[in-house]
Amino acid sequence: MQWGKVSSFPAVYEELCVPGFFVRFSDALLEVADLRPGDRLLDVATGTGIVLRRAREREPGLERTTGLDLNPGMLAVAREASPQGTEFVEGDAMSLPFADGSFDLVTCQQGLQFFPDRGLGLREFHRVLASGGRTVVASWAEIETAPGYAAIADAMLEQLPNLVGAARNPFALHDPDELRTLLESAGFEEVSVERVEDEARFASPAEFTRSYVDGSAVSVSLEDFPETTRAALRAEIVERVTLLAGDGPHALPLVTNIARGRKA
Repeated sequence: MQWGKVSSFPAVYEELCVPGFFVRFSDALLEVADLRPGDRLLDVATGTGIVLRRAREREPGLERTTGLDLNPGMLAVAREASPQGTEFVEGDAMSLPFADGSFDLVTCQQGLQFFPDRGLGLREFHRVLASGGRTVVASWAEIETAPGYAAIADAMLEQLPNLVGAARNPFALHDPDELRTLLESAGFEEVSVERVEDEARFASPAEFTRSYVDGSAVSVSLEDFPETTRAALRAEIVERVTLLAGDGPHALPLVTNIARGRKA
């Protein structure tokens, strides 16, 4: 994927996806994280930085807040949206550009499922944590618990079957036992996984559709298709979501697993 092609999707992500569901799921992740004064926090796959923004609001005494992401467009939006004192680094979770023991807490919200090597990424989390440090990782539950996104997958299957995997990839690490095993195999102790249920809230099916078609990484792949094809996909998603939730403001279920582990 060539991130250089992307112009607007990080801005749409911040505009729609962050208030639509990421604010509330960030709060749920940080509740599990148990923020403490003096913590040095690294958020991996930080996107536009909502976890770090909510963390600083919850615990003003954090010593350091750092976000890492591969996508420079996401980081540009994150820098504009975040208060001074938050550091953003373009980098790869497979080889974190930080010294051993640099952080007390590493978070990752909806990023681990996309890692090319999940075990390696978690071993990197373990490496950059100080002794006694914690990691908290969130990964969406099975797509069947997210009817809006299941509708997107069905629409993709109908309109662009070669891209249906893009709609299902966010839900690829849905098994809590697999998530637990990954953390334990990376060296974490006292691993626990809890299931958190909330909602994706949008003003209309059209807004929900825009949040995905124009506010996610799939927009990069869709650039290769003519506007008539993209319009047909949008119409198909709107139709399916309208059948689920009506044609006005709606709240559809969305479920995540949140895993916590500690470095000895």
